[in-house]
Amino acid sequence: MFRVETAGQMAAWLLDKQGGKMPHLKLMKLLYLAERTYIRKNGHPFLGDKLVSMDHGPVLSVTLNYMQGYKEPGNGWDKWVSPKENHEVSLARRYNEDDLGLMNEAMLEVLEEIWREFGYMDQWKIRDYTHEYCTEWKDPNGSSNTITYENLLAALGHGEREAAEMAREFRTQQEVTKALLS
Repeated sequence: MFRVETAGQMAAWLLDKQGGKMPHLKLMKLLYLAERTYIRKNGHPFLGDKLVSMDHGPVLSVTLNYMQGYKEPGNGWDKWVSPKENHEVSLARRYNEDDLGLMNEAMLEVLEEIWREFGYMDQWKIRDYTHEYCTEWKDPNGSSNTITYENLLAALGHGEREAAEMAREFRTQQEVTKALLS
């Protein structure tokens, strides 16, 4: 089940690596690539956000809404990330590693990997990368389209039957988690 404060902690970690501020487009691509990589390595999502194709590539839809300021203040995101200004976001506060308790060791390793591989890129280069290499993304021509877990898993090399079964397991786990937290 998606937890906005977890996304905020991931964003804060990446923003800190960039010196505290970065274009929101770059941050979104880094977060998307982190979720994609986590799924590839661990067989299930970490954030569980809704995946969507938009003109500038694949995004984490709910996280994008928080990044754009479309959600009410006090939501957990704004504890970590300041509101977007001039197409950039920044750290809302300084923190130490112990404050990032919603992330597990596997996600921290994925974030390190993503930062090493893509951190040097500007927002346009990383956007172009996702257009070319994230084959689950389909150009929505000014709109947006859902990226199903089946499509993502197929893009990661899973066969149709295996992707369908894995996606079913993701959804079941999300429903169980949601029920337990209710």
